[in-house]
Amino acid sequence: MKLSLSISNQQDFYSELEEKLGASITSDGFESCLEMPPQIGKGKTRTFHFASGLKLYVQENFTNESISLETELNYLSLVMSWIVRGNANFALGNRDFHFAPGNHLLCYFKDIDGRLELAANEPVVMVDLALESYSPLYSAIAQYEYFPTPIKNLLLGKQTGYIRQELPCTLEMKLVLHQIVNCPYQGITKQLYLESKAIELLSLNLAILKADYNKKSQSDCGASRRHRFKPDEIERLYQAKTILKDNIDCPPSLNALARQVGLNEFKLKQGFRLLFDTTVFGYLHEYRMERSRLMLESGTFNVTEVAQTVGYANMSHFAAAFRKKFGVNPSQYRKCS
Repeated sequence: MKLSLSISNQQDFYSELEEKLGASITSDGFESCLEMPPQIGKGKTRTFHFASGLKLYVQENFTNESISLETELNYLSLVMSWIVRGNANFALGNRDFHFAPGNHLLCYFKDIDGRLELAANEPVVMVDLALESYSPLYSAIAQYEYFPTPIKNLLLGKQTGYIRQELPCTLEMKLVLHQIVNCPYQGITKQLYLESKAIELLSLNLAILKADYNKKSQSDCGASRRHRFKPDEIERLYQAKTILKDNIDCPPSLNALARQVGLNEFKLKQGFRLLFDTTVFGYLHEYRMERSRLMLESGTFNVTEVAQTVGYANMSHFAAAFRKKFGVNPSQYRKCS
């Protein structure tokens, strides 16, 4: 099924779906719910309007046939989109993207054509956060250097077109998305709870933008730092990183590692701080945590196996380290992944 929609704001999208699909919409002022007609499939799209200007859209759909929604987006918006379950094809302008769990999209657009494709007989759960009239962000973008200039130009109305960025869906985001989709509250408690989660999602996105900016800045600084070391010393420092990764379950001591790569301890410690912005064992700890996160996310290993693989003999020590890094117990993370 192919539908063409021309909309001047996000809400028009659902109004036209109601008209063209024969869907039904109910609303209580805070929450609107569009029910998919039985002849097309089953599911619903819930829209939450917050006083702050944020809008949250939760789509849970299962269609009997593939659907292609072609849209003329005749307005300016910043939309953050996550797919919690299933797959979808997404397009802005003349560029196509495959949308799947594990990442999310930040889309900044003004007066652009778009398309969303849903496959038949496949459950899809999506969450969108729209900032059509969220004034705190619009007033802040001119002040923070980590907002890319093209994004500022779009949000300030200086250009038409779009910018699309694909970013990872972090553990923190996954937990918030799970809480949104499975919100247990009703009434004013539900309204306050979901608005707090929408703001949390926005904050996590802004943190990613800032971290990306800082990473690029540090990369520029790293280039100058390398001049303090001879080429063979830089090679030995990278070799030391490889040795730590290869011996994650039983790493060598600082002295032993220095001897293995042919550097003295001072040069080894100084090199890690200047080139990698961390200590030797700070790097090892971060690598252990990231390795354990990926193993838990795969669902193939239990918590005990993961802890042993990354070098923890004491389960409570591993759980404490993981919780300090990611804010959740490893067993909880495994269930949410």
